[in-house]
Amino acid sequence: MPKSLVTGGSGFIGSHVVENLLSKGHEVICIDNESANNDNFYWNSKTYNVKADISTYRDMREHFDGIDYVFHLAAESRLQPSIENPINAVTKNCVGTTVVLQCAREAGVKRVVYSSTSSGYGNNPYPNVETQPDD
Repeated sequence: MPKSLVTGGSGFIGSHVVENLLSKGHEVICIDNESANNDNFYWNSKTYNVKADISTYRDMREHFDGIDYVFHLAAESRLQPSIENPINAVTKNCVGTTVVLQCAREAGVKRVVYSSTSSGYGNNPYPNVETQPDD
């Protein structure tokens, strides 16, 4: 049975990734710190759930042992909080991603899948596509 870890797994999109992995027979570890400005968090009772900050290596490392795949969705994805507190945004997005990648490397994870936010496309008209120029 494949074993996957999902960061940001109790958020809206992350919870759908978790559901899909479970439906495909994966054992899933879900990590989230509930820092998003969400009305609801979607912790799945069929997963091993960890409330932790991805930017803290000592809290993260142990959860990567035996993992085959990492789906990294945890981030500060909204623009306004990033403008109001850029240190927090850099810690979550840059340091957090670095910690995830380091833990995955050390644990011998087969693959890391990173999902970005649509905020990376700027104010371009919808629908956003990967080939459009940044505006």
